[in-house]
Formats: sequence, structure tokens, C-alpha cells
Amino acid sequence: MANRVRAFQIFYDAATRARLDPAFEPLDNSANGRPDWYEYWPIRAFFAREALEEDTLYGFFSPRFSGKTHLDGGRVREFAAAAADADIVTFPPHPCHGACFFNVFEQGANFLPGFQEVAQEVIRELDPAFRLDQLCNDSRNTVFCNYFVARPRFWREWRGLFERIFEAAETRGSRLHELLNRPVRYAKDSGETKPAQMKVMFMERVPSLLLSSGAFRVHPHAPFSMPRSERFQDRLPDLVALDALKIAYTQTLDPTFVQLFVERRDHLLAELFPEL
Repeated sequence: MANRVRAFQIFYDAATRARLDPAFEPLDNSANGRPDWYEYWPIRAFFAREALEEDTLYGFFSPRFSGKTHLDGGRVREFAAAAADADIVTFPPHPCHGACFFNVFEQGANFLPGFQEVAQEVIRELDPAFRLDQLCNDSRNTVFCNYFVARPRFWREWRGLFERIFEAAETRGSRLHELLNRPVRYAKDSGETKPAQMKVMFMERVPSLLLSSGAFRVHPHAPFSMPRSERFQDRLPDLVALDALKIAYTQTLDPTFVQLFVERRDHLLAELFPEL
């Protein structure tokens, strides 16, 4: 039986509303009461006022979804509806970033100075026993930009963690408040940079953290069909090989696969980015 899907697209003003994909339901964030929380704010407000149906997949997409994935809302709904046994259906952009890093937090640290410290401190507060250096994300459990639809059982876990992060970020005087509210600038696809705070960068990676537990049935849309950045256009076999090494490691826990992954990844990045 096909899943019921409620897929929303967030809009902020008349311009973004005019560009909404008609296959998505509009989600109004024109008041934008807390712009520092980005998409989390309208999603949080939605959950505060709506009762969820257990047999429905819910998702919340930014105005830039189509540009990042080359998918439209109709394809999202069709693909998700057919994934009958899934707890979460992912549409992960940036396959280069997913394949080339051991996990999504290492990926963040590569682009955001100080991010690793923030991630380690926050995760230690959430779960003191969790070892971030042992987290391995592959194409089966990596998702960026909150591009997914999920059943309420996943959203309940997501909301519980996010509320704890929200409270830590809002509590002045604490160590986590300082870390989560550190200013950063991140690069947009256009090459521009945009101001944000560490909390948004961390929270974008929480779904991948949850999926790595194996507690949810994940159905990813073909990750390597997504657009790749220019330097990776002709390196699809390398990206697939890196992902396969990570999958092999998670299935066997043989550190040989990690060693091979690091060697092949470092060689690839040195070849593609000799200026670094």
C-alpha cells in the first residue's frame, strides 16, 4: 500500500512564495520570528500546532531544493509513496561531500573552523557514551539540508534531540550556549557566503546521526544521481568506491577498510585540489 505523504516547502516572502513547487504544500515563514534558527523555526512551529498521523510521511523542504537536487515535488511524493516499509525517505544532495568524508561532522569541520569542537561538546552532552570518531556515514544514512520525509516515530526522536539543543543554545551563560551561537559564514552554491551560527550547522547533521543508529528503515533516493560539484564531474567511480569502502567497514568493522578509504580519499582530494 502506498504511503501518504505530506511534503511542505517553506517560503519567506512574496518572491519565495512565487517560486514554490506546486506539488509541495506551502509552509509560511514570512514572519520569520527567529531567522537565526533558519528552517528549524517553522518546522518547530508546525509540530507545536499539528497532530501527526502515524501512517504519514512528513517533510519540510527549503526553496532551494530543486536547484540542489534536480528533483521536483512530484518526484519526491511519487518516490516516497512507493517506499512502503520506510521510516524515512531521504533525498541527499551533495554526493561528493557524503562520499569523501568519514562522517557528516568531519565534513562540517573541513569547511567550518571550530566546528569539530562544537560537535564533540554537544554530542558529549547529548550522550556521554557516544564516540564521534567512530561514527561512519555512508550513502545509506547521510542526508544534508533536511531533505527527507519521515514517519512520526522518526520525528519524535528528532524533536527530542532538537529541543535539548534548542534549550542549550537559548540558555545564556552555559558553555554550550557560547559554542552553539558562535558565528560562522557558509558558502552558498552561487559562491556567496551567508552568516549563520554553529547551531544551525550542527543541527543539519543530526538526522545523519540518528540514522547511523540503525533504528530506522531508510530508503534513500539514488544518491549518486544528484548533481556533483564541478571538480567531481568525471570522478563518479572514485566516489562510489569511497562509499563502498565505508559500507564495507560498517558491515565488518575491519579497520583495513578505513585505512583504504583514507588513502584513496586523500589521494583524490590532493589530485582535485592541489592548491590546498
